[in-house]
Amino acid sequence: MLPAITNDVPSTNRPRFSLASIAALDSNTFAQEFTETEHQAAVRALLRHDAHLDGTHFHTRKPAGLHPSYIAFNSYTTLDEKFMMHKEFVEAALQDLFDAVAMQDRLDGRISLVIRCPGSEATPTLSPEHLSLDLYITPRELCESPDRIGGDISVMVQAFEEEFAVPHLRHFTERCHIEGVVPPHHCKSAPSFSLMTI
Repeated sequence: MLPAITNDVPSTNRPRFSLASIAALDSNTFAQEFTETEHQAAVRALLRHDAHLDGTHFHTRKPAGLHPSYIAFNSYTTLDEKFMMHKEFVEAALQDLFDAVAMQDRLDGRISLVIRCPGSEATPTLSPEHLSLDLYITPRELCESPDRIGGDISVMVQAFEEEFAVPHLRHFTERCHIEGVVPPHHCKSAPSFSLMTI
């Protein structure tokens, strides 16, 4: 007889991505010679290491709920004031993503496009033009063909908003309600996206 499949996270594979684990790594002496920003970058690298291979993509605390890492990271914990706060950490992690994509493009000569919509509350009147997006495209390609690429990107961004972001945010809001978590209010009242050209 096969064991039952569960969404519960096994105790040996619990997410390490929480504010408490960040604080513990920050107080550790593993990188004393680093600057504060280098230390924080090392902490973020350790916490995200092999996340795409950790086998916890479908784990939830409650059936049809949120990933345990989201709940752990967004739970309020008393931290040392000198360490990065939640919002700053999220912004720094986004910059890490853009840095990784830029470095990959430089190493293999390819082109990349990253369109990202942070999780936020989906109101009944949510529409694509009111979403905030983060967008990255390989800077050289954008600078060499701004008219062609700019128009193509606009079409892709619009499709992403309509077909992926709005349905995802509605589902995310449902998951937050299941978990008893208040979803963040990140949606803007006017169109907004940040184009990263590192």
